[in-house]
Amino acid sequence: MSPTSPCLRRDKLVPAKTGIETWQLKIYNAQHYTMNDFEIYKNAAVVLKTGENVALITVISTEGSTPGKVGYKMLVWRPLAPGPVPGVTLPTGGRAKTLGTVGGGLVEAEVIDIAKGILPKHAPSAGSGQALSKVEGTENRVLRFSFDARTGSEGPRSAGIQRGICGGSMEVLVETFDQKSLSLFEDLLVAIDSGQKGALVSIISPKRAPKKVFLREQQVDAPANLDLPPESVASIRSVIHREQPERRTLQGGVGIFIEPVLEEPMVFIFGAGHLSYHIARYAKSVNFRVTVCDDRAEFASKSRFADADNIIVESFETVFGKIDVNKNSYIVIVTRGHESDQIVLEKAVKTDAKYVGMIGSKKKTATILKILQEKGIPQKVLRRVYSPIGISIGAVTPQEIALSIVCELTKIRRLGDAPTANHMKVSARRGLLEEDR
Repeated sequence: MSPTSPCLRRDKLVPAKTGIETWQLKIYNAQHYTMNDFEIYKNAAVVLKTGENVALITVISTEGSTPGKVGYKMLVWRPLAPGPVPGVTLPTGGRAKTLGTVGGGLVEAEVIDIAKGILPKHAPSAGSGQALSKVEGTENRVLRFSFDARTGSEGPRSAGIQRGICGGSMEVLVETFDQKSLSLFEDLLVAIDSGQKGALVSIISPKRAPKKVFLREQQVDAPANLDLPPESVASIRSVIHREQPERRTLQGGVGIFIEPVLEEPMVFIFGAGHLSYHIARYAKSVNFRVTVCDDRAEFASKSRFADADNIIVESFETVFGKIDVNKNSYIVIVTRGHESDQIVLEKAVKTDAKYVGMIGSKKKTATILKILQEKGIPQKVLRRVYSPIGISIGAVTPQEIALSIVCELTKIRRLGDAPTANHMKVSARRGLLEEDR
């Protein structure tokens, strides 16, 4: 994504009577904001509230190397413009709007065209010639594309079109929605915002109308009106547990695509100095929520941490009583001194946090860990601590050190505690360039 690409930010406005927040579409610089599922669902709801219909495009399976990964999403819609009569809106007839990505390139352009073609259209109602009425129902399509120059694709432009040479293939689900689906997206927003787990299930069948259902975790054992075989319930539970989407084909050729609905992980940054400033920005850019904690109000402020979800000014001795640390939490300890680092670390290792990291040299780390062990904290617990913190990239500046820390957070999030991966470059692999010799 280019530095000037528009992105959306979540903005809380006046709460609606239903208890659901109202949402406003705003364009911000992508240097600070990045797209995630919450933003996609939020802006689908915003578009539907305007009276326009929207297409949701999702990558549902891949094989080999592809530009889009499973779960990538994009919205496509045609904005409505004010009509000649006050209070009347009409289709602009202009260029469709898009948000998000399914990988870019020729395939994305092609999928956007297909989505525009199947979006439910509006036309003037009979009689008045002014108000809009829907003249076409919603539908969905599954499209398959190959990025191997030796094979074709099932898309409409497959003949003579080379979409790429990545070598893989990608399956894309295109779904269209009208205002009847507004409650689905609002329900998703409430669940994600309140930390409720669940699954979003797309039912893909040439013999049925498109259907997308959100199930909270407690609803999975009795999915109302889904009409799916029992094995699908096990798949839905597995997706929620593994936090990974899954595409399955059931009896009768009916396909389902199941996506976990989860609250984004929270990074608790202890310390509000120059390093924390960059950690917060980088963490937000890769879809972590951020809470900054410090006992200095002049440092822990909204003016310094504009992107932070929460800012807490509190003593390090008592701050853990004001935060909710769980298995989806990451703790980064970068306070102004080793004494406060030790105070925070002693409390952090007693939580269920997925990650606990502390800045410092090897000597400082060994000293603090020894003190905590002498205070009765088991060695097994202390082995959880990532210190010195960060991935080794030769970082020198505060920005580089912050980048190395957020790289480590991302690795733990995506790969767990696996050994550090090597470089991905293929030029060093033996035999790769033999044909060029």
